[in-house]
Amino acid sequence: MTALQEIFNNREIAIGIWVIIALAVVLISKSLRQPLLQFLKTAIPILFCRKFVVFYCVFIAFFLFAVDILKWATFWDSSMLKDTIFWVVFVELPLFAKAIEKAKDNRFFSDLIADNLKFIVLFEFFVGFWTFDLWIELVAIPVTVFVSFLCALASREKKHKPAKTFFDILLVIWGFIVLTHAVSSTVQDPKAFFNWDTLKSLMLPVLLLVLNLPVVYGLALYSGYEQLFIRIKNGAKDKWKMKFQIVGFAGISLPRVSAIRRNIQKTILVSLNADDMRKSLNKLEDHLAMQIGDNYMKRAKFYVGVCVTAAAGSLIGLVLANSEVSIKDIITLNFVLDIPRIKEILTYIFSVSLVFSLALLFYAIGFRKRKNEEITQIKKYAVFEFLFVLKKQKAQLQEYPPIDDPVSLFVNYLQIAYELKEACTKALDVYGNLLNNWERESIELLQTSTMGLLTNATIGGGSFTDFDVDSFCEYYREKVKAM
Repeated sequence: MTALQEIFNNREIAIGIWVIIALAVVLISKSLRQPLLQFLKTAIPILFCRKFVVFYCVFIAFFLFAVDILKWATFWDSSMLKDTIFWVVFVELPLFAKAIEKAKDNRFFSDLIADNLKFIVLFEFFVGFWTFDLWIELVAIPVTVFVSFLCALASREKKHKPAKTFFDILLVIWGFIVLTHAVSSTVQDPKAFFNWDTLKSLMLPVLLLVLNLPVVYGLALYSGYEQLFIRIKNGAKDKWKMKFQIVGFAGISLPRVSAIRRNIQKTILVSLNADDMRKSLNKLEDHLAMQIGDNYMKRAKFYVGVCVTAAAGSLIGLVLANSEVSIKDIITLNFVLDIPRIKEILTYIFSVSLVFSLALLFYAIGFRKRKNEEITQIKKYAVFEFLFVLKKQKAQLQEYPPIDDPVSLFVNYLQIAYELKEACTKALDVYGNLLNNWERESIELLQTSTMGLLTNATIGGGSFTDFDVDSFCEYYREKVKAM
């Protein structure tokens, strides 16, 4: 056990023990074993098909290359192998599925990095760094999971609200105990937490994420192209030429691939040959050029990107010009300036370039902020009705929908949902070109959700105006009796 605790902490050991127990129960119980075996028989051929095997090879090769970079920079060593494996299993693999499903533009990847730099990540790392004795962890983990399950179960119905409140209090108390233990342990032994190894453990997930983003981006891009290519009609002439036209239009730009997917009925589905595809893509190009929301900030973002690149290049050049160091030393900040060997001309050039780049960077950031404020104000005026109805709907939402009160259901939910659906339709039809991709997709999703709510209430969007409170109450009671 001591050797095991040198590799894993008590919480990880406890989780591993309970996972082994759960697997043993599943394998022993015939009723549970059969569904598992059936699932594996279905999943294994899919997971190890030719396309996935090729992707696995590409991912492993790139991942080993990323780890080798960190190792070469004297950041990664064998003591970080456990954290690296955990990151791959619990972060990277789920991220692949998430990228295939949700990655439609560069915002997905910027949000991904931002999520890993939030304060909550540091807080979770701090709390998870300190663990209790093994026997406490063995008891606490199943109890916490069970209480969380009961809390989620109780939150489904209003009549169980007191039970949910009770379980929430238990979880808050346990969280306070864990936090108190972490703070107390840090105070007693600050050197155990505040050291270079701990900092590396904290930075490792972020560095692995950044270094592996090209693979995630490539997977999302490949998935997008595959979904486009399978929609090309089998009877279409020049099928391969049409695929090349799509690739030529989008290239390695995920937003442009997503643009074709959003407009697939106007591009691929109406194209029977390469000439049709060319005309359809030209029309889409003209349509994208009219999207003010997507294009308004491009210049500001370009300025910021150029300034950051120029500043970084100038700084690196300044270091190279003043010291005899290798690239590895620069990455690890392991260099000492050699003043006598200063190369005066290069130092002057890079110094001026660095100052100039930083000055332009501040200007570019301000320019981007001003442009963003301008387009935001325009959007607020343009979609004021939509924002007003959305705020009105949010104010009426309750933790438990009043499904037993037809009057409240009609007034606070269905009526406002219909207004919101109409506001979404108007915002998309009249002001769609002012919105960027994620804003349009959010409004489209909200529009679909409101239509689904009205449909599930057996009220079609077109027939909703035929109802008032009294007629809906009568209609509601008739439906309840018929059930």
